[in-house]
Amino acid sequence: MSSSSEECERKYKGVRRRKWGKWVSEIRVPGTQERLWLGSYATAEAAAVAHDVAFYCLRGNSSPQNLNFQALQLPPGVYMGLSPRSVQRAASDAGLATDAHFVLHRPTS
Repeated sequence: MSSSSEECERKYKGVRRRKWGKWVSEIRVPGTQERLWLGSYATAEAAAVAHDVAFYCLRGNSSPQNLNFQALQLPPGVYMGLSPRSVQRAASDAGLATDAHFVLHRPTS
């Protein structure tokens, strides 16, 4: 694997690339060894947004330096205290919306 592809794969926290090109995201649940699967996405940015939403839901806005996109705007307190399944749903919805945005605004050649 070349250093440029490794660098691309490590660009975002909680995101990795599958051999076949899909980007996946997961996060650890605080206080446990459990990992929460956040989904598979077409773009690294979508997987990173999913990770950021899950991070915010699980840990709040206390550590913005741990986000991939520090300017991510989420309403304060709205996502706090959700069940792991609800966190997965919120993260997946945000990731899929980001993927859709990138697909719709992809330059055509």
